[in-house]
Amino acid sequence: MGKRRTTVTIILLAILLLGTTGLALFTQRRVADCAYVPLLAGELLPNAGLAPGDSPGMPQGWGRGANGVELQGAGKGFDYDGDSRALQLIGIGNYVQTPPIGVRPGASYCFAGRALTDSDKHSTTRLRVVFAWRDAQGQPLGEDRSDWQPVVLWQPSAPPADWSRIRAAFMAPDGAATLLIRLQPASDDRVYLDAMHVRRGGDGANETHLAPSPRPSVPPSVAIQPWPNGYRAALSFSFDWETTMGGLIHSRSLASDDPNNADDPRARGLRMREGITTTLELFQPYDIRATYYATGYNFLGGNPEKQTFMDDPTFAWANKDNGWKSDWSQRPWFSTDPHSSIQSDPDYYFADLTGLLQRDRQDIQSHTFSHLYGGYASPQEWRADLQSWRAVAAERVVPMARSLAFPWSSSAGMSDDSWRELEAAGITSVTRTNWSQPAYRLADRSGWRCLPVPGHETILACPDFYLIAGRITPPGAKVAQMHAGGGPDEAIRQIDQAIAQRGMIDIWAHTEEATAPAQIADWQAVVGYAARQRDTGTLWIAPLAEIADWQQALRELTVQSSEFKVEDAQAPLKFTVTNGSAHDLNGLTLDLPFETARYTLGSKELKTQNSKPWPEPGRRLKTLVIDMRAGTTLEVQAWPA
Repeated sequence: MGKRRTTVTIILLAILLLGTTGLALFTQRRVADCAYVPLLAGELLPNAGLAPGDSPGMPQGWGRGANGVELQGAGKGFDYDGDSRALQLIGIGNYVQTPPIGVRPGASYCFAGRALTDSDKHSTTRLRVVFAWRDAQGQPLGEDRSDWQPVVLWQPSAPPADWSRIRAAFMAPDGAATLLIRLQPASDDRVYLDAMHVRRGGDGANETHLAPSPRPSVPPSVAIQPWPNGYRAALSFSFDWETTMGGLIHSRSLASDDPNNADDPRARGLRMREGITTTLELFQPYDIRATYYATGYNFLGGNPEKQTFMDDPTFAWANKDNGWKSDWSQRPWFSTDPHSSIQSDPDYYFADLTGLLQRDRQDIQSHTFSHLYGGYASPQEWRADLQSWRAVAAERVVPMARSLAFPWSSSAGMSDDSWRELEAAGITSVTRTNWSQPAYRLADRSGWRCLPVPGHETILACPDFYLIAGRITPPGAKVAQMHAGGGPDEAIRQIDQAIAQRGMIDIWAHTEEATAPAQIADWQAVVGYAARQRDTGTLWIAPLAEIADWQQALRELTVQSSEFKVEDAQAPLKFTVTNGSAHDLNGLTLDLPFETARYTLGSKELKTQNSKPWPEPGRRLKTLVIDMRAGTTLEVQAWPA
């Protein structure tokens, strides 16, 4: 009897132990999964239910980057948890931001939410979660970013089984008092967000920490200058270059997109042709290389064989409601092709001009084959366009494009799949991106930098300025007004601002806008000013693709093993520089914290260059200018003078 009672007791204890262990494991899994656990992982997100606030269309306490974020529900949009409230997010330059969340240093916090897209391009998309930490005074301490996470596509004929789950988890850094969480999209596809929660715990194994930009009181031992050969800024000149078959015959009615849209398309095509001669004459005295963004018919010497391109498309979106002067939605896009030759229709075919550009080492890049509207085009239309451009360019021995200028600044509306088509085609930089709508803005016109396209970081979006002869920019003009362009005085001011910011700028126009005497005079003023800045060592002038390549390569440059003994005046500074990119960095410029008598690269001893101030007035630093091949590492030693 006693043995039986003992056995039963042991079994009951084992069951209790297993139950307790199972409960503990279950609790751990829920905490790691950012799920609710009473007493351990309660809700920390203020207004997680998205109750409306004082700002129209927004939940109380929540923020946004721009218009395009608003509450949905009550029959409008989608709702995940049945409370008739969800958030809509539109715009690759936009974000949703939570109310401030109180945190403790060293504690782990997690975000979990649900997301869905009903993209009109039938494209899935992606989101990234950003944890922005603040101290007790509200000052930034740094950011942590999740990987880009997929968002499922809803279609009426194929609704998904569930919304995508979006997650992120990070540990609060030292000094953290509050947390703001932002959700950023990788495209302009519309996204719905719901069932969002913030709790203690989570598993952040696949996340990335980004410290805030350092602001040391003294300079670091080695500083990398942003541009080659010590230039303070970079400038590209570029032209949108189209035959009549480009945006001319397909003109839109918006003067902000096309100031010359009222002119006869064929007369404009002839001016576009003439502009090659006049612009080359502008640059030849200064040995300046520019970028010419060409459409597909620029590479044709004629089309008597009646060859078709892109499967002879008709674009349903090219109608008057979307801004076209004529309705092209029922008409084949290339139907006005005269199927003739340069001799009979020189405004339609420009193949004879590509050789002139190549002779002067000018850079030819893509303005798309068809001059399509980027934000309206489907991913399939993008693919056909990019392939057709590459094919006709190759016939003229023009390399595949790696830079693209959006026709009509039409980047707004690009789907995630459309951006992927650009990546797959080898595009690494874009310009003429949307300026007028903050939710879609990609390039940086305040810091004057080419910025990575969110979710497509191999592509940089570069800022530009439209030079229009006789245009006067209003005093105190905002970004949207600046997009409309300005005359030579404003262009020079823009160059000076880029120099002050140690940034870059692209000055552009259509080739037809540099043909009349007044236009040529304006361009001569700007080109001459830029050349003088270059000749004083201030401004690097190069094709836009090369400038973007340089900036992208610097992102993969590292300086390591820096060693400098302050107490020993004769001790050398030792460090290694690694160029992890696929591009050579010739003229890479490094600032040292002293004037140096000599330095070595590997085992080779070299002479020094002139010193430059950095950054405090009166303080002198030595500048080293070196050439680095792609994928190489150099060992550097420098001795104080």
